[in-house]
Amino acid sequence: MINVSIVDDDQAMIIGTHGGYAVSFKASDVRSMGRSATGVRGVRLRDDDYVVGSAILGPNDNVFIISEKGYGKQTPASEYAIKGRGGKGIKTINVTAKNGPLAGLTTVSGEEDIMLITDKGVMIRFGVENVSTTGRATLGVHLIRLDDDAKVATMAVVEKEPDEEPSDALLTDNADDAASTDADAATTTTDDDSDTSLDRLVDRAESDDDSTTDDDAE
Repeated sequence: MINVSIVDDDQAMIIGTHGGYAVSFKASDVRSMGRSATGVRGVRLRDDDYVVGSAILGPNDNVFIISEKGYGKQTPASEYAIKGRGGKGIKTINVTAKNGPLAGLTTVSGEEDIMLITDKGVMIRFGVENVSTTGRATLGVHLIRLDDDAKVATMAVVEKEPDEEPSDALLTDNADDAASTDADAATTTTDDDSDTSLDRLVDRAESDDDSTTDDDAE
């Protein structure tokens, strides 16, 4: 099992293979059947090829792919003609020794994040809008730096990560802290002024006492 999708008859599907091919067809081409049924052929695989991904293909979507060596791209859905199921498919990436075979295929609208995970457990997350949109038979661009013996194992489409902004509670706390600091400063200043005035009174009283003592002595 590679993927499960809930579809309507008026929607289209796309299937991608490890060898870099993709086939797209109407969901209505797959008849309804029981859970334990074998199913019908979606793509006719070439020798040593196998399926790596599938997705619902909308007219305004882009097909996003990633290769085992970390090269990816997105291609408009208009470049994938809707044909009957069971075909060998058309080339969706130009597989070479540089970029490697296909590791995953899905569809995106442009408002999602992509998570890539390697077979060494390394993960990277980025916005799909940062990935170039190119034609089908191209290499793609380098999306993740890999160690020599590592490769992309899987990928997932996730909701866009929100920008981190200070919450209202945090802003309120900061305002309260600032107010407290100002109040403390004002209190300290007032105390200092009071202390200074008191010291002057004490000094004056002592001075008067000294004068009285001198007069008595005379």
